[in-house]
Amino acid sequence: MRRQLLALGAAPLGVLVVYACGDPSHVYEGRLFVEHRACLGTTASVDVVEGERAGNCGPTCLAQPLADGGRTIYVSTMCAPYPFAFDASGSDPACTPALDALARNDTCLADGGSSSPPPPPPADAGGD
Repeated sequence: MRRQLLALGAAPLGVLVVYACGDPSHVYEGRLFVEHRACLGTTASVDVVEGERAGNCGPTCLAQPLADGGRTIYVSTMCAPYPFAFDASGSDPACTPALDALARNDTCLADGGSSSPPPPPPADAGGD
């Protein structure tokens, strides 16, 4: 009976070892762009991607199309491989303000503000 219990206790460890020896993968991290506030959420998991983590690269804008026709924008400094079904071309119109928010390190705050809001637009210098 004791041998049976020991064998059962070792089974999950064996499964873990087999799972850990599979293809490498890692969490791809990014910051969600809150478009109506022009600021970013904190760093979070975007997806799990296959391959070794390659380190940091230049800022990238990732657009994820949604079933309702909308999209979600993330920015990241992680290198490829990028998450599947994300557009990393930077062609989405929201990519420019999202990357600007990343450059300012502008984090959305719970009170509705942000840590480093964009400068106000220049005052109209036109005359009457």
